[in-house]
Amino acid sequence: MQEAVSGVSEEGNFKIRGPRHWRRRSRLIWIASVCVVAITALGLAPSMPIGPSYHVFADTRTMWGIPNALDVLSNLPFFFVGLWGLLWLMGRAGRAGFLDRRERIPYLVFFTGVMFTGFGSFWYHLSPCNQRLPWDLVPMTCAFVALVVATYMERVNVRAGYAALAPLLLAGTCTVFYWYFGNASGHGDYKYYLFLQFFSPVVLTLLIALFPPRYTGFRFLAIAFLFYVLAKLLEDDDFPIYRDLHGTVSGHTLKHLIAGLACFWVLLTLQRRQPVVRGRTGSQRAANFIHHDERTANT
Repeated sequence: MQEAVSGVSEEGNFKIRGPRHWRRRSRLIWIASVCVVAITALGLAPSMPIGPSYHVFADTRTMWGIPNALDVLSNLPFFFVGLWGLLWLMGRAGRAGFLDRRERIPYLVFFTGVMFTGFGSFWYHLSPCNQRLPWDLVPMTCAFVALVVATYMERVNVRAGYAALAPLLLAGTCTVFYWYFGNASGHGDYKYYLFLQFFSPVVLTLLIALFPPRYTGFRFLAIAFLFYVLAKLLEDDDFPIYRDLHGTVSGHTLKHLIAGLACFWVLLTLQRRQPVVRGRTGSQRAANFIHHDERTANT
């Protein structure tokens, strides 16, 4: 019988196997169970409206005729990194950088989302209000979803992830408009969007912990994740940072810059990584993966 967690070596020494050595079905059940528990808790949680203070930021200075100038202009890195990522993916190096051409699609969505986050957040911060907020949230939501799907496709199953991309993008977008249209009638619930934003890194962590990589470059992705965490911390301390830095720059402005840097490191991950080869050539590895994906599509 196959050992799921532990095994005995030929010398008779007992050894513990890591999560990636568990049976594939067991690993998928773990992820599914965490998702079911989290979604159930979300459904039971009270509604979470946002108040007028949501749109109040520390740095409201007008510069060069631009209101809230630094919060507005600090969105430019999103636009440039998103555009850079799209141009790279559509070039020869980007097209050749994937074992399966379908793996490229969620990254196209990701960098499109990053680029339009630059537009949307720029527009929102010119005059922060409920009416402009979806322009900021929708592209960010698409970027979160696309990155999770890309990781699932690369580590678990290409066909299943590819099929789930469009429905998950629709569901993510609906979390924003559920709040927006509910808010128009006085019952806006922001919790579903927040769930997607904060639960996406949890799913990413589970996928990375439970399934081996098909590409190198994990350290670049880890740096991107650390920048993302730092950006969230800076966002939460918008006013204290602005005060402690004597009105030079706010936490929200720094959040934009650091989050843009996180997106750049995702791009760097794609540009620097190579297929993981374990005793086979790259072409043999690709052929083996595609064959395995077809066999496990219904797992």
